[in-house]
Amino acid sequence: MENQIIDQLTAATSKSYETMKDLGDINTSALRKITDLQFNFITKNVESGIEQANSLNSKKDAKDIFASSAEFVSDYNEKIIDFTSQTVEILNQSRDEATSLFEKAIATKAAPAKKPAKAKAKTAKPAARKAARKAA
Repeated sequence: MENQIIDQLTAATSKSYETMKDLGDINTSALRKITDLQFNFITKNVESGIEQANSLNSKKDAKDIFASSAEFVSDYNEKIIDFTSQTVEILNQSRDEATSLFEKAIATKAAPAKKPAKAKAKTAKPAARKAARKAA
């Protein structure tokens, strides 16, 4: 009986550990992808800033400066939208993977431990006595 309980607890703990490890892997993957994306975004921003500074340095007319600034802002907005879209895609993918993991864990969940059948002790009940009729 005790071995059965220990085996059930060991199996449940093992399944829980595997599920949490898989969830950790999903989170780690998402974090790496987002970190790479942020690094690339920062790199592009620095490069764009340098290009903008060089462009503004060569402009003499206010009209050209404003046109260059407007182009810079437009490009920057496109980069932000692209960055946001990629981030949402990564997060949605991670959500889908986590949802699938939990659905799988719930579907394959071990059936609750069955209680051992109790041996029913039959106690002999005294037979009901019929009342004897009294003679009149």
